[in-house]
Amino acid sequence: MLCRPMLRVRAFFTSFFIIAYTIFMSLLAVATWPFSPRGDLFLYFAKVWSRVIFFVGGIRWTTQVSDQLDLSKSYLYLSNHESLTDILALFATLPQKAVMVAKRSLFILPVFSWGMWLAGFIFIDRKNTKVAYARLQSAGKLIRKGRSVLVFPEGTRGDGGELLKLKRGGFVLAQTAKIEVVPVGIAGTAQVLPRDTFPVYPGSIAVCIGDPIAPPSPEEDLPAYMDRVRTEIDKLRQKARTLAVQS
Repeated sequence: MLCRPMLRVRAFFTSFFIIAYTIFMSLLAVATWPFSPRGDLFLYFAKVWSRVIFFVGGIRWTTQVSDQLDLSKSYLYLSNHESLTDILALFATLPQKAVMVAKRSLFILPVFSWGMWLAGFIFIDRKNTKVAYARLQSAGKLIRKGRSVLVFPEGTRGDGGELLKLKRGGFVLAQTAKIEVVPVGIAGTAQVLPRDTFPVYPGSIAVCIGDPIAPPSPEEDLPAYMDRVRTEIDKLRQKARTLAVQS
C-alpha cells in the first residue's frame, strides 16, 4: 500500500492526466462527430475515457445491474450525486448509451462541453425554473427517439451522507414523456474525489442499477411517486456502499 505522501503525488498525477486525456478525447469526439451526428461515437468514447481514467488512477469499480432491464428500450436513469466522478462512474457502468441533463455552468469547459452539446446533452439553468423545464422537454424528444437520459435529481452534489431532497424536473419529464424510471445508487465517489477538492485519489466505487419503475400517470400524486423513487435510490446507494467496501 502506498504511504500518504505517495498517494497524494499519485492523486495529483491522476488529476492532471484527467485534464490532458479529457481534452484529447473531447477533440477526438468533436472531430468524429460528422460520422456520428446522433452522438453514438461520443458516448462510446466517453465509456473508454472513464475506464482508462479509473485504470490510471487506481480506482476499482464494481457494478450490479438489474436483470429486469430491457436494453432495447430507452429509460430515464435517476442517480444520487456525491462527486464529479459520478459522471465517470456512470459512463463506465451504464448498460446503455445515455445523454445527461447537466447544469449550464459545465458549458464553459472548452472542447469537452462542445462534444457534450453535439452528442445531444441537455444544459439547463437551475436558477431559471421556467427555462429549465422547457429544456427538459428537449430531453423528452430524445427519449421518444429512443435515447436514454441520465438525470441527477438532487440537483447538486451531496457530501456522501444523507440523500438530498429530490427536484421535480426529472419526474415531470418521466410523467410527460411516459418513460420508465431506473433508480441508480452510487457509493465511494465522495472518497475518491471529495466535493470542492482537486486531487483524485485511488479507491473503490460501486454502482447499483435497479429495476425499472413505471412512469407516474397524469393523475398520480407526484410527491408520493418521488418519495417512492427516492427510497429505491437510497436502498441502492446502501447496497453500493457494501459492494464498494468489499471490492
